[in-house]
Amino acid sequence: MTDRSRSRGMRFTERFLLPFTGPAQVADPRRRTPATPAQRDRADELESGLRRVTGPDGRSYVVPVEDGPHRGS
Repeated sequence: MTDRSRSRGMRFTERFLLPFTGPAQVADPRRRTPATPAQRDRADELESGLRRVTGPDGRSYVVPVEDGPHRGS
């Protein structure tokens, strides 16, 4: 991709911001705090009541599970 095909905002981000901030998903796992029991319970509740679906256009989204614990909210 050439510089001319990128937007002004993308060129600014790549040239000035990314060298300092880097990609968002890069992290030091040693500095992460462990999840609390309440956070683990919440994650389990969400995973059991929701499922990821890919639509015909290729986008993915989350829908409630038909026979899950959160039916009809």
